[in-house]
Amino acid sequence: MKNQLLLFVFTLLIGFACQTKEPELPTTPLSEQNLEFEIYDSLVMDYLGNVNLMDISPDGNTFLLIDQNTDSIFVTNLSGTILQQYKRTGEGPENITGNRTGIAKFFDDESFLIPSSRGIFQYSIDGSLLKSFIPDFTGLSQLVIPSNEAHFVKNNKVYMSLPGRYSDLEQNVLDFQEQSKRLEVLDIATDEFESVTHFPKTSKFSSTTKEYGSLESFSNITLKGDTLFLNFRSEPKIFGYSLSNLDSPVSVQTIPFPAFLERNPDKKVEKGSFNLRDFFYGTINKIIAMDENVFLISYLSGLSDEVANEMIAEGGSDFDKIFKMAGEKNQGGLVLFDGKNISPIISKPENLGHMNKFVSKEEIWFSLNFSKAENDYSIIYKTRLVQK
Repeated sequence: MKNQLLLFVFTLLIGFACQTKEPELPTTPLSEQNLEFEIYDSLVMDYLGNVNLMDISPDGNTFLLIDQNTDSIFVTNLSGTILQQYKRTGEGPENITGNRTGIAKFFDDESFLIPSSRGIFQYSIDGSLLKSFIPDFTGLSQLVIPSNEAHFVKNNKVYMSLPGRYSDLEQNVLDFQEQSKRLEVLDIATDEFESVTHFPKTSKFSSTTKEYGSLESFSNITLKGDTLFLNFRSEPKIFGYSLSNLDSPVSVQTIPFPAFLERNPDKKVEKGSFNLRDFFYGTINKIIAMDENVFLISYLSGLSDEVANEMIAEGGSDFDKIFKMAGEKNQGGLVLFDGKNISPIISKPENLGHMNKFVSKEEIWFSLNFSKAENDYSIIYKTRLVQK
């Protein structure tokens, strides 16, 4: 009996020791992680063109794509079979007015929204115009990035970048920086637009003494849960806002890029126009909130004045040549940011083009890199983010 008691106590002690001394799994700091996008599936369409995936329906059964060269919209099923094909830009009663300022995104399983410089337009899957939401001001399209994610929908409200409400202030840059707001919120139920979110006080663009251009302050937004994240193209910061209060950020995170060249604000900006050199400073092209603490960021570090000016002089009036040279010289790519550190550039197979659609870490869609492959069909690659 004594031996049995000792054995029982010894067993308890071993069990307790195993519970209290279980080693923690080793973790690698983000700054030392080598990540890559791994292809594991694809969507193939019997169509030849520069096709990008814009969105996937909430039920996951329908894909919304666009040919970037022709602006033709395609609706396909999971197998890539084309169910619908039409254009909704240009002249015509069913088409959007103004310039398309971003990708179309599903509103529900049966309809989608297309953002424009004049408002936002709702279409059924078959391409029929259901409703036009037009604000009481004239929208502007100084910088149009059709592949941009310009709007997000949450609880029947659309959060978007729609410049134009404060165009009367743009002749005085400092007044514009102090008084204008960056975003519009559309209430689908009432058709009303509301202007929200000044330049944050901790942003350089809120300066009352230094002038910045509209290209530098171009807004990137992303939504995760009840938090909206705002970033400006030429500032390595992410401002987080509660959807219940879009006046003041609840968080400000500085992105520690190894290099990010910003324009010297002592150089005067040209009102209402862009200087070609300004396109080649450090830029943040896209931010995606994977969760409220981790972001997937597309960026370029920027080119020095010497390199940029030599490149522009060599390219002359051939803008395609200039931007091709810039693409070869400008360093950057896709990185993860956890609020403190960033990862090295995430590697990807050479046949991957631009990131189109982020669903989760396990489902990230890319277009085809046309410079590395020649096909007689269109393909969109499905990838996941993995450790090398």
